[in-house]
Amino acid sequence: MFAPFLFIGTNIFSQVSAPSLETSFQNYLRAESGHVYTGSSLPVFLIKQDTKGNRYLYENWVHGSVLGVDGVVYNSSKFLFNYDKIGQKLIMQLDSNSILELNSGDIAGFTLKDDSSEYHFERLKNSTDLNFYQPVYKDEKGYSLCKLLFTKLKKADYQTNGIIESGNKYDEYVDENRYFILSPKKELMKIDFKKKSIEKVLENESSKVELFFSDHQKQKLNEEFVINLLQFLNANP
Repeated sequence: MFAPFLFIGTNIFSQVSAPSLETSFQNYLRAESGHVYTGSSLPVFLIKQDTKGNRYLYENWVHGSVLGVDGVVYNSSKFLFNYDKIGQKLIMQLDSNSILELNSGDIAGFTLKDDSSEYHFERLKNSTDLNFYQPVYKDEKGYSLCKLLFTKLKKADYQTNGIIESGNKYDEYVDENRYFILSPKKELMKIDFKKKSIEKVLENESSKVELFFSDHQKQKLNEEFVINLLQFLNANP
């Protein structure tokens, strides 16, 4: 079984590869972790033409690295992956006829990539939170910024009375990034890119936050702004 694991950093996983490790990983997952799907229950990444977006991160199986809570990296070309954005589950292709939904509690983090993109996800340190967050800015001793990819299916809602039309004629998977500040005490605090939201979350740093806002009045309040703010707070404890 996997042992407890501390919160991982933003560095790309080191390479760990051996036939015995690959065999042990596959045997363990088949026996202990998640659910195996076969036949008609296999996911379809390419959705029907009139539906917009996708519930999966990629439209095909991609290569990846999985970091177990035991600290061991599982990285082999024999394993292909995808990420279910609605279920927030990592899925692995065992063979052409079966896949495995991995148990989030056994995973500390993972990286998925194809020829044009790469995504890195982590679970929080010493937490029962099974969500996978994407680190945006990280400081092990100070404030950090991360985001949670949230996807929902918006059903077609087209209406017309013959004169006025509203809504869409198609279903759509809609992605939303929810941002969180992780405090030095590892408290996770949701924020919006609004001054009042940030001031409320960082009320213990009110004087420094006010000074930063005063000095950056012309800067757009976005992801970059919050990163710069947290870097300022971490540099001035």
